[in-house]
Amino acid sequence: APCAIVVIGDSEKSDVWVEDASISASYMQLRAEDLGLGSVWIQMRKRVSDKDSSENEVKKVLNIPEKYGVLCILAIGYKGENKEPYKIDDVDKGRVHFGMYGN
Repeated sequence: APCAIVVIGDSEKSDVWVEDASISASYMQLRAEDLGLGSVWIQMRKRVSDKDSSENEVKKVLNIPEKYGVLCILAIGYKGENKEPYKIDDVDKGRVHFGMYGN
């Protein structure tokens, strides 16, 4: 991808940094789509590699201070393909609940 954005949050300033950063990342993806670009959310938070957490690996490479949490990396670039949206008939009705769980 021509562009990668590392989305971080300051856990010392906000106890809802994960939610705030998620909203910001989602809006960045929507804007990329508006510009005719594609994007991929690469989850970092709570992912573990063989040696260390993915979050810590990113912090080391980019010299991000410990107080910041790394939520995700957004890869943004030109789409390799365009996929058709799902149709309502393709939705697994067993995974959708109306009113209350189990309905």
